[in-house]
Amino acid sequence: MTGDILTQLHGKLIVSSQAMNPKSPLRRPEILSLMAQAAELGGAGGFRVDGAAVVVHLRPNTKLPIIGIVKDGRGGFANYITTSSADVEALRAAGADIIAIQATAGSRPGESFAELAATAHRLGAAVMADVATLSEAEDAVRDGADMIATTMVGHTAATVGATRPPLDLLGQLLERLRVPVVIEGGVWTPEHVRDCFAAGAFAVVCGSAVTAPDIITRRLISGA
Repeated sequence: MTGDILTQLHGKLIVSSQAMNPKSPLRRPEILSLMAQAAELGGAGGFRVDGAAVVVHLRPNTKLPIIGIVKDGRGGFANYITTSSADVEALRAAGADIIAIQATAGSRPGESFAELAATAHRLGAAVMADVATLSEAEDAVRDGADMIATTMVGHTAATVGATRPPLDLLGQLLERLRVPVVIEGGVWTPEHVRDCFAAGAFAVVCGSAVTAPDIITRRLISGA
């Protein structure tokens, strides 16, 4: 099953339907699900969503692969994306096909990446590792990642200010790894998507450019 799900995403644009701003009126599971469904009309090949509640609304309305995450809101830890087996179990029970788990250096609130990946595999889900560096990716593959995503580039102390989309890192990952590598982060234009695929990305994730009206509006105003 894992291989089939990953194959479905090959060459596809994955849309991340999340509301990053805590004040956003879109921060409701049913609305985030509807935005994902609207993106499917435009050709999205899969989705990345935050929270089992969003998956519950989305799963009955699409046959496309769903990547599920849960952001740990407690703070104080370097790793905050899908931090417990309970998160993994809830996402899988809701219908997520792939569980994305942060796999960057630094503190964790509990279970290791390897433990969380093992839980996902036991439940029949594939595992995406969200990383920022080559060494983190290599460790994640060793510990059970089925695919790698560059999600955390620019969001860790070691990569602050890094260029995104991270095409340089993509090249390193493709040279050293034998699992699919997904570009996520900084994808805003058709040219970005084209360049990511031309550089060898297995799939590309785009979020804010599609599903964040507040950020889109701010960018448009800044160019006025």
